[in-house]
Amino acid sequence: MAIILFIIGLLMLIVPLILTFLNILNLFKKKKIKENVVDLLIFVLGIPLTIFLFWISDFRDYTEALKLGGMGELGLHSPIASWSMPTVLTILGVGIVSYFLVRVKKLKLPPLIIVVAMSGVFICSIYMIIWIIQLGNNLIEKSSLAIPYLILFPLNYILCAIRAEIEIMKKYKQENLERKEYNNKFLNLCTKILYNIDNWPILSIVFAIPLVVVLICILVLFGQRPDEAIKAFLETSDWTLSTKISPPPITYDGHYLCTVSLRGHKKLVKPIRMGIRHGQKIVVNRQLCIANAFENLIEERTPKFHHFVRHIYDKYGFPLSKHINTSIEADITYILMKPLEWIFLIVLYAFDVHPENRIATQYIGKKTYKR
Repeated sequence: MAIILFIIGLLMLIVPLILTFLNILNLFKKKKIKENVVDLLIFVLGIPLTIFLFWISDFRDYTEALKLGGMGELGLHSPIASWSMPTVLTILGVGIVSYFLVRVKKLKLPPLIIVVAMSGVFICSIYMIIWIIQLGNNLIEKSSLAIPYLILFPLNYILCAIRAEIEIMKKYKQENLERKEYNNKFLNLCTKILYNIDNWPILSIVFAIPLVVVLICILVLFGQRPDEAIKAFLETSDWTLSTKISPPPITYDGHYLCTVSLRGHKKLVKPIRMGIRHGQKIVVNRQLCIANAFENLIEERTPKFHHFVRHIYDKYGFPLSKHINTSIEADITYILMKPLEWIFLIVLYAFDVHPENRIATQYIGKKTYKR
């Protein structure tokens, strides 16, 4: 099983690079290398891979504090605002449909439809360029393969789009299609412009404007803002085009009861406030404060016993915390720790004059202890 997973992982890393290389070659070579297969694989593999990488990166909106140290996290907020996703997906959908109209149908479509499809490809290509720019500032800074691979499909889409549009223009020129003559001078002028292949790149840009207006009108009806396509990138933090400042990160380092207070369901684990641990912000609940207050007390009164307790906790607590990766697992750990919490509380009330003061002062930025 491990070997199979290794092979799949290796293919996921290598195949996109091979397809990108072939795509670049096909853009310049007269004799294309398996053009149809390469193009099909780019879309069939590229879109799911991009979605998968975006998902495992566990991106959050700029309004949320990052939980640093969690599994699959880059320590970055989402490069696209989640509330703008309908607009982003619509533009992507229009771009993909437009590309396949240009790439597959070719001479089967009238010139006007081809120009409109080229406009859709143009809009999507611009959006892909903006996406690449958005991710650009973290391309080198972050030592993660996710960001370079998130750029691969947009890059390949642009290369495919350029090649498809050049190809269809060449085919129309070779066919030398005769245009229909009309009695109306305006219709003749429009036909003359449309059948002149050299005008198509300019026409696709011109037609992009009304196409964008139509898309905006439709998206506004579904609750999107008119400028949502731009704000999708601006209402973010940590990226090239970001204009927002996110809250300070919350540290999750996989240690002890910090895991439970952060990952557990709020109604059960009952987080009460933010605390400071090793100079970083963490989520604090009463169980965590009681456990740390107990450790604080025994360190003061019985240093040798504290050393023994700390040794046991370090030996078994840390490995256990690595398995607390979901809210359910954190909830179960919280419930299992309840008897110990009550014992800690009894000891505090039995040997401390002001037990609640000791509990309340845990993780407030002064000297604290690991828990």
